[in-house]
Amino acid sequence: MTEITQKKFNIYCDESSIDNPKSTMMVIGALFIERTLVPEIREKIKEIRKKHGVNGELKWVKTSTKVLPFYKELFQYLFSFDSSKVTFRCIVVDKSQVDYEKYHQQDKDLAFYKFYYQLLKRRLKDDMYYIFLDFRPSKNKNSVRRLGEFLGMFTRGIKHIQAYPSHENILIQIADVLSGAVSFSRNTPNGGEAKKKLVKTIASAIEKKDLNFKSSFWENKFNIFCIDLGKRN
Repeated sequence: MTEITQKKFNIYCDESSIDNPKSTMMVIGALFIERTLVPEIREKIKEIRKKHGVNGELKWVKTSTKVLPFYKELFQYLFSFDSSKVTFRCIVVDKSQVDYEKYHQQDKDLAFYKFYYQLLKRRLKDDMYYIFLDFRPSKNKNSVRRLGEFLGMFTRGIKHIQAYPSHENILIQIADVLSGAVSFSRNTPNGGEAKKKLVKTIASAIEKKDLNFKSSFWENKFNIFCIDLGKRN
């Protein structure tokens, strides 16, 4: 009998346009990295940062022309890995379709973590997962733990799930940049030249013409899941 070896993945999560009233779409993103590769990738990111003189926290909102060469090298490197080792997945939610009263007990935090669940459960298999979420103030301090419990109904592979301040984790920061790029592509396509160029840089790294696309369930390298909440009405 052939023994099936479980892989281990770190998952780094962040979101974009959740609280921005000017944005019609919100995005939650998750960067999956095979756990054995994390030290190597962290060291390479340090090297690329030093080469381009990029310091401080990486954030989509801080995108400028100065950092574009850094991001070009970073994303070409990151997405050069096979999609079985490094992949980015995100869920795009049309805010106008979210019925907080009917489905979420008038609780925006509850809705937010439900969408997290919808994103992550589509990717989890029989492997082992260590999930690092961006810390988000919430009136319910058990939201992250409850998310882990619900994911645990879907897979036994959740070994760690916790929220961390993004400034402490460079890979959560990269998830922020990627989520922001997808959100920007849908919310403000005519604003910010540096951000437009960064979107093109990321699209080029994944061999797409832009980031304004919808993925099939099986697309792995860069999967954009546009959930249609209108179907249940």
